[in-house]
Amino acid sequence: MRATVLLSLLLASLYEVSAVENTSPFLAWSPQEFSSKHLDTQVISVQDLHEGVNDLADCSHKAILVIDEPELHSADLGRGRNKLKNQVQGAENSLQIPFVNGAVDLEALAERLSLKCNAALVNANVNSDVLSNVKGPSVIYKQLAAGSADEKDEAVEDIITQIHKKYQDDYLVLYSSSQMKQVPTHHLSARQLPEDPTPTHKPSGIFHTYTFFSQGIFMGLLIAVIIVPIAMMGIFWNLSVQQPQRFEKKQN
Repeated sequence: MRATVLLSLLLASLYEVSAVENTSPFLAWSPQEFSSKHLDTQVISVQDLHEGVNDLADCSHKAILVIDEPELHSADLGRGRNKLKNQVQGAENSLQIPFVNGAVDLEALAERLSLKCNAALVNANVNSDVLSNVKGPSVIYKQLAAGSADEKDEAVEDIITQIHKKYQDDYLVLYSSSQMKQVPTHHLSARQLPEDPTPTHKPSGIFHTYTFFSQGIFMGLLIAVIIVPIAMMGIFWNLSVQQPQRFEKKQN
């Protein structure tokens, strides 16, 4: 029984490691209060994230800043991102979701928020002085260029400073990634001797052409091998319980 539990924990840990590889974090902060009751989780799908952001961005802020940092992973936030960390932790209200299962189309998200809130859609990638001619509420979309962590944090501080000058503390920042970071995976292969030539022909056959067992199917089968026998054993034990055929005589 102990070996079964250990095997289950091992399989679950392997699944979790694989699950967080193709993820991106989501951050939100504001000097004012906002509701995040539907986003109080550590792992979330893109669809659930969009639904939660639709409730979070309730058009009560005069400015909504949507920042896109391509190929951002939650592991990158702890490496020299002190300025961004201070922005989030120093805000009146903040939200952090480490693992979003998939890339978030932040440009489309900004467009939807501008339509929902009847606000001007501003592309901060066109010029540096993005808010000079904007009147009324606005949704600003900013995609960070490739560079060092300090350069990215400087760009974030610069755009937030412009928003603060125009709208004071009445703004909301949404920060995520539209492109997932590709984590290299290493597959085990048969060891070839130095004198063996590398095969040049392409393998043929149905098992080389089609994939019959994916990672999910294989893990499901392994779990079923453990759970099904335990469940059947419990069912048979319950069925084997019988009622007494007669009552015992009273003892004087």
